This record gives sequence, C-alpha cells and structure tokens, in this order.
Amino acid sequence: MKRERKDEGGSTFSNSRKKIRLIVAVMLGSTDFLCAGPTISEPLVESGLADKEARPFCDAYRNLGKLYKNLDNPYIQSFSLFGRMHWQFGHVDGTDAFGRDIDYDTADFRRFRLGAKATIFDHVSLKAQAELSNDNIPRGGTTRNVRFKQMWDMYVTYDAQAALGIQSLKTLTFGYGARETHTSYEWHTSSNKLKTVERSALSNKIWPSNGEFANATGAWMKFGQKVWYTELGVFTTTQGDFWAPWSDGQMYWVNHQHDLTSVTRADVSTLFLTGYSQNSDSSDSFERLGGGTEWSTSAAFVYGRDPWQFLVEGVYGSNSEEVRESRQGNYWGVVFLPSIWLVEDKLEGVLRYQYQGSENPEGIRINSRYARRADSKFDDVGLLGGRGDEHHSFYLGLKYHFCKDNIHSLIGVEYDDINRAGQDIYDGWSVLAAFRMFL
Repeated sequence: MKRERKDEGGSTFSNSRKKIRLIVAVMLGSTDFLCAGPTISEPLVESGLADKEARPFCDAYRNLGKLYKNLDNPYIQSFSLFGRMHWQFGHVDGTDAFGRDIDYDTADFRRFRLGAKATIFDHVSLKAQAELSNDNIPRGGTTRNVRFKQMWDMYVTYDAQAALGIQSLKTLTFGYGARETHTSYEWHTSSNKLKTVERSALSNKIWPSNGEFANATGAWMKFGQKVWYTELGVFTTTQGDFWAPWSDGQMYWVNHQHDLTSVTRADVSTLFLTGYSQNSDSSDSFERLGGGTEWSTSAAFVYGRDPWQFLVEGVYGSNSEEVRESRQGNYWGVVFLPSIWLVEDKLEGVLRYQYQGSENPEGIRINSRYARRADSKFDDVGLLGGRGDEHHSFYLGLKYHFCKDNIHSLIGVEYDDINRAGQDIYDGWSVLAAFRMFL
C-alpha cells in the first residue's frame, strides 16, 4: 500500500524493495571480499597516507572545545565545551500486524547536545550537558526545533583516591546528579562510538530512562584497581528535567568491569556485569524508569585481536507487576556483534544479531526507530504498539571514520521480525544511515 505523504525532506522510494535488495547485495558482496581477502591477522587495507593528510585537521577539531587548562591553578584546573550533532535517515519497507505494506522514510536530528565540564580544586569535576533537539517530524509533526528539552546529564564527582592519598585503591570517586547508568554493553558505549546506527531493542528496553527519555538522578561511588572497577548507586525514580526530587521510589544499581587481557593476551578482553532493581509503585509505565522494568541483569564479554573484535551479551530480567498484565513477567535476550577493520582505522564492517523474548505476550518491544515512527504517523499502519513476546533482529553495516570517532558516518541494513502469541506484529527491512560529529 503506497501512501501520499507530506514532504519531510526525505526521498520517496517508488521501487523501495528493489533498492533494499541492491543495498543488501552490495553489503553482502563486501563480506564476500572480506572472507576471500588476507588472513585476519592483518588489516585488509592500510590507510597511512590518508590518515597523515587528515591528522592536522582532526587534531585541530578535537581541541576546539578545550578553552582552559592550568594544573598549577589551585582553583580551576581546566574548562572545556563539548557537544554532539547526530543526523540520521531511515527507510522502512515491511508488513504490519494486519498484513498491510509499510513504505516510509524520514530524516531527523537524532541527537543535538551541548555541554561544559570543568575540574576545580584539583579533585572536583563538574559536567552538564543539555539535549537541544526536539524533532517531531518523523512522528507526523511539523516542527524541527532546536531548543532546550532537558539535561541529559548534570553531575559533580569527587576524586577521593587522589585527594586523600589512598594507596589501596587505584580509583575511588563519589558522585551525585543525573547521569547515564550502564545497564548493558551497548549502553556502556557512548552514542559517539557505536558501531551500529541504533542500539539493539534489547539494550534500549533495559536502559533506565524516565518517561521523557532522560537519565535518572542519584548518588554513586566508583572504586577499583588497575584491571577492574565497580560502581554502586541509588537513584530516584521521580521524573525531572534537571535534578529530579526524591518523591517516589528508588533504583539500586551495580556495574562491574574487569580487564582480562593479561590472562587472554588479546588486544581487547573485557568482562562486564551489571544490574539494577527499582521499587516504584507507579502503575503508569511512563512514570517508571525503563518503561516498566522492575529489575534487569546483564553479562557481556568483549574480545578482540586486531583487526577483528566481537561482543556477546546475555540479558535476563522482569517487568513490573504494576504495569498491564500482558506486559508483566520475565524477559530475556542475547546480542552477538562481531566487527572487523576493512581499511585500517578508517572503515569497519559490522554484523549484529539480537534475540529477545518474554513469558507474556507484550513483554518486549521493537525500537521506536523507524517502524514505530510510521505507526505514529499513519492511521493505516498498525503495529499494536510494536510489542510482542519474540523478536529477532539482524543488522549488517559499515562505519567510516573521518576523524576516528569524532567525525564518522554509518550505513546499515536491518531486518526485524516480532511476534505476539504466534501472530506477526511487524516483519520488515530498514535502511539506516547516519552522520555524527562530537567534540
């Protein structure tokens, strides 16, 4: 079913299925070249000359926001500005829960943030970052505003290890404020450094954001040695654009990371363990962190030898008993994400498989981008909220680094299939592209 749409600044695909098949064929051809090329102990192509030519510009770009640094100043040791601008395009070609075709494309400002950070009195760090993007065109709106939306993070930390000269620990810091809590490896990875256009739906499910997709406010401590560290924190489940009050429930969080390279002798070999639990009594999933999740655990292992690397992660948790009965109960899932340098330090090839399931028919959900955007915009698209009990997702993509992760672009093809009690809720392909910059 082809739809007449308002002009969004995106392309109209009159033969979208053929275009998607073409893109898939080109990307699969790249993997054939990868498999037939040199041994994986060496990069497929070296980029030394191009990297040398770009280095002066990239170095200057990375230093743009560094406004002040003087370690001898007893009051202010450093001050800098930073930010990120992420533009994104998505095209969806699939089938909804009623067997109707979906043909939808859009472009949006995925993220636009500006912030500042400083070190004062030698051992105190301050950081604040505002989300300024309010792009509602993909949902069928008419505005693409750049205005204050909320604070993404705003916190203060105290380096007790350095201040007190504690020799038994390599790290001991205390913090308070709004911040990201790393509840999966994909959320441990900054959006500036992701190898895929979007995180998996599984990792987004367990991210404990509030109803406005902002981070929770709380207090935490971080302690560790050279090869490991642990974070413990308690956060309020109350909503807030700045520092949220403590007027509802609490979330308790633990995050552990252990470097195993001394054991495995690999270039990268890291174990991640994390989990959280919240006790909010709200029956409105909008008012609960993580959209109604009661508790979640995650175990991930990252291993790599240049030029390849892989991630494997397992997740298990439970939805709250306070939300709708069909969304209660346990959920689980796995993510497998291998990557390889096709051109040394420039071009990466990425593959990702994600599975998630639940014991009740609406216990899991596909990502909001971009099939659910079509559901929001068109009356004749029905995804039943994009919720189900079994979801498979496959992603194949490329990432090109202009200035390492500071300036890069991504392109990928993703296939999603989500079912509810044996009924297809959504089955389709997405073509995704992004251009990202950060200081």
